[in-house]
Amino acid sequence: MRLRTRLAAGFFVAVCFSTLVGRLWYLQIHEYDFYAQRAAGQQLRDSVVPAPRGDILDANGTPLAVSASCWTIRAVPREMADEDVAAASAALARILELNEADVLEKLGQRKSNDALLKRRVDQATADAVREACLENDWQGILILQDTRRWYPEGDFAASLLGFTNVDNQGVAGLELEYNSLLTGQDGRVLSAKNAWGYDMPTDYDTYIQPVQGNSLQLTVDVNVQHYLENYLSTAVKEHSVTARGVGIVMEVDTGRILAIATKPDYDPNEPRVIQDEAVRAQVDALTGEERTQALTLAQQTQWRNKAVSDLYEPGSVFKLITCAAALDAGVATTSDSFFCGESYGVAGIHFHCANHKQHGVQNLAQALQNSCNQSFIQIGQRLGKEAFCDYFAAFGLQEATGIDLPAEPKKSEFYTADRMGPAVILAKRPHSPPMPRHRMAAKVRCGPERGNEH
Repeated sequence: MRLRTRLAAGFFVAVCFSTLVGRLWYLQIHEYDFYAQRAAGQQLRDSVVPAPRGDILDANGTPLAVSASCWTIRAVPREMADEDVAAASAALARILELNEADVLEKLGQRKSNDALLKRRVDQATADAVREACLENDWQGILILQDTRRWYPEGDFAASLLGFTNVDNQGVAGLELEYNSLLTGQDGRVLSAKNAWGYDMPTDYDTYIQPVQGNSLQLTVDVNVQHYLENYLSTAVKEHSVTARGVGIVMEVDTGRILAIATKPDYDPNEPRVIQDEAVRAQVDALTGEERTQALTLAQQTQWRNKAVSDLYEPGSVFKLITCAAALDAGVATTSDSFFCGESYGVAGIHFHCANHKQHGVQNLAQALQNSCNQSFIQIGQRLGKEAFCDYFAAFGLQEATGIDLPAEPKKSEFYTADRMGPAVILAKRPHSPPMPRHRMAAKVRCGPERGNEH
């Protein structure tokens, strides 16, 4: 009987031991990653240290967009003593200019590990919070270093630069186009916690330094940009422009954009504030969903870079393209003469020059100088619509420019030869091949050309 009892007891001990060993193997080997992560979560606090974005500089190195230091105030309510909640809520609400009831509600969530109090405060405010916590020995208030985007020139080159959101991610303009290049690599602070979940001394902290993003240097010259914006703003006011004015300054030899502006625009430091006072008043007069829709439309309108996103009819400036095509094709020379009288008839329709001016006999240079409609109708007739369209394509005006700014239309709008109306041909000339691609001007925007369909 004793032998059988010992054997039975040994069997049960072996079974229990085997089960325990198997369970330990399962937990320590098979489920190792799960429990290791869970232990780290209980023993460590991982705080992100945001990396500053790279600077945006003009061609001379003048900073147009930089990252400035700021601080975010967060709380760990479960670490604050119950008797401190009311006093801390009142003091922090006063320092951070918040509603005391809202702060009390956040700190009153006694099991919470994280509560955002206020983002991006200045150094003076952060110092005031730190001093209050030290004086009163309040636990659970975190003062985390952060960065915010700052545009030193205010509403300067706003439609070009764009802006960032609260997470420092690009939303428009160059900030969006080069977001991945400008975004840095965030750092981290690993803080050890004791068995009760409270922070241990900073000696146990591990700090990983953030890495700033790459800087971006533009072809834009801040001096040329200032001239363009000043004169463009003046023109918009003098002529009561309602759909905003656009200007581009390009270095024709290289295609570099020296200045580009849309006026009026906005202040990228406060991009959601409507800059046009009349529009802002109209929006503020509305309520509910109607106001929300009007505000969204007004914001989208002022953020839109018309110089890139909107097609437009070039008008008389396109006479340069017609002139270049005619000279290259050999259907016109600089010594040719053209007559500008009271009007010029094409297919029964009479065309005249602006303000009914009559320029008389003039050569090609004079026709360009006077922007003479009648002369360029004659030049266009010599070129012919097929050759005209070939040169239009050879100049690259059927395609997007490929400028490195967001929201450019993929293609232009234009008349093809089969859609052009009849014209009286004064003299038949042989069509020349289209201009070689290497003669294209870089980064030229051109919209639908309807003024030269004759």
